[in-house]
Amino acid sequence: MDKESILKTLSKVKYPPYEKDIVSFGMVKEVRIDGQTAAIGIFTGADKAKNDAIGKDALAALKAAHPDLHVQIVFLESDPARQAAATPSAETLKNAKFKIAVASGKGGVGKSTVAANLARALAKIYPPVNGEAQIGLMDCDIHGPSATILFGEIPTPTTDGEKIFPPSTGGVKTISMGMLVDDSQPLIWRGPMITSAIKQFANDVEWGKLEFMILDLPPGTGDAVISATQLIPLNGAIIVTTANALAEKTAIRGAKIFEKTNVKILGVVENMAFMQMPDGSKAKIFGEGGAQNCADSLSTKVIAQIPIDPTLQSDSPSAAAQEVFDNLAREIAASLK
Repeated sequence: MDKESILKTLSKVKYPPYEKDIVSFGMVKEVRIDGQTAAIGIFTGADKAKNDAIGKDALAALKAAHPDLHVQIVFLESDPARQAAATPSAETLKNAKFKIAVASGKGGVGKSTVAANLARALAKIYPPVNGEAQIGLMDCDIHGPSATILFGEIPTPTTDGEKIFPPSTGGVKTISMGMLVDDSQPLIWRGPMITSAIKQFANDVEWGKLEFMILDLPPGTGDAVISATQLIPLNGAIIVTTANALAEKTAIRGAKIFEKTNVKILGVVENMAFMQMPDGSKAKIFGEGGAQNCADSLSTKVIAQIPIDPTLQSDSPSAAAQEVFDNLAREIAASLK
């Protein structure tokens, strides 16, 4: 009997409502074996009812595979890995007055679209001084960088051999893996490489003095999100979701990492909230209420409802779309001032 055989058995236990198993999700934190006794520590972040169901399935799977094994399953109250999380250094991005993360629980909700358009809107409030932009955008989605697409061009950073100088577009200094790697090249980096890339973006890029640094984090709570919260002293986080119930649930789960690291959640942005109809009405084709439920669960509020507008994914958003983000930028600036 060894740890690998235990994990192989537990890989058959699904985490509802997903098809993915608790081992793949990284929820099995401890496996200790002493003779014919196995003690297993699991952390899901879920409620007692879900933990009870997972525990029952896990016990059944282990008994079927190892009938002589005595199993003890304990659901941990906190994630041991996050308990040991590093405290961000105040020196990291010290010339950026406010550092804001834009995050989501799942992909496809328009998080990067919100991050890019928020940065552009903030650049109207804080325009360049002496030709130097006061707003920065760090695209931390190492596997799926999108900043270069949303800004409508692929500028190239310059370097003096020691520091990297980010290009400015529309009053926003931007760095993205999309500027450094060809679009056709697959990005299959692992945890340590992702951490190294974000550390380089934070420490080796010459950002200058900034009013706001916007960090576009990848969806979920993977290596890049954990690295960003451990490396960068964030002033707040914005959670992006849609009215879809699944997006709502995963957004709540994804936001928990900020609560655990004492990062204030500034509010929830509901993207694709409605489609403006010719008669002036709003068609809520993805439903409604999900973002408000998410905000209520996180003890915050919905700070913007973004309409469905194809121009938001270009470098020239419509006037109506710009107005929504202008209001959001003012809301964020006021809440931090």
